[in-house]
Amino acid sequence: MTKYLKFGIFLALAVSFTSCKQDDLYYEGDPFLFFNKGEEGDAYVDQGGNYNDVTVDFGAMKPVDGDHQVSLVVDTKNSTAVEGTQYQILNNGNGSLAAGANAGKFTIRILEAGNTADAKKAVFNLKSSSIANAQFKQSYTLNMSLKCPISNFIGSFENTETWWGDSAGGIFDIVESTSTPNQLLVKDFFGGKDLVLNYNPETFVITIPEQFSGYNYNTAPYVSPIWTKTSTDASQVSTFNTCTRKMTLYLNWYLSLYPSVGWGNQKEVFVGN
Repeated sequence: MTKYLKFGIFLALAVSFTSCKQDDLYYEGDPFLFFNKGEEGDAYVDQGGNYNDVTVDFGAMKPVDGDHQVSLVVDTKNSTAVEGTQYQILNNGNGSLAAGANAGKFTIRILEAGNTADAKKAVFNLKSSSIANAQFKQSYTLNMSLKCPISNFIGSFENTETWWGDSAGGIFDIVESTSTPNQLLVKDFFGGKDLVLNYNPETFVITIPEQFSGYNYNTAPYVSPIWTKTSTDASQVSTFNTCTRKMTLYLNWYLSLYPSVGWGNQKEVFVGN
């Protein structure tokens, strides 16, 4: 499927959904537990920093009645990180949802002494005696390592998963901007135009500034330049890992002259060669 045919098909679908408003959605079922801020995250500890505390978020599908205890359970079979060596779960993994709440969090302490530049992962599940689990987002993977310098990350990458490209497998150089601090460029991602990415140097979370793709959608009635920006779904967090050299992006694609019309949130994955 060519890029232009894909644009036409997905835009037709996107337009058909624009008549549905978020306010029209109302959930009346059971609360059900799930990981509400994505299913994977990266955590780092500085050399000489001793430890770094990070959070793992969870939620219920609606505010709960009464108080409920929720536990974070380690999936040791699928984990490579070892509790007590690479990390600790504070408060013994005990969390709660108070009456009227629909979100909570656990705190994970990443230990400098047990981590190296080679990332390890801890896989977690949720458990409660009073709230059933949802049928989705039931596993959360936390990748952890010492923080590697940005110089370890930049270089050549394979675009292993793509929406924008005609197919996966494209090779791109990712470099630091020479004019703007804490900014990466995916060279020639839009043909002869770079994809611009801003990042937090402490967390390596990426934000995608609004930018023109260099392409236009030329079918009436929505003739317009095609732009992209950070995903509008708060659970889709764009990040990169300077040690494993993997970057996951969530971009929202839209028509600049018709901001409510577009292709929604899409995923791009880059893995270092």
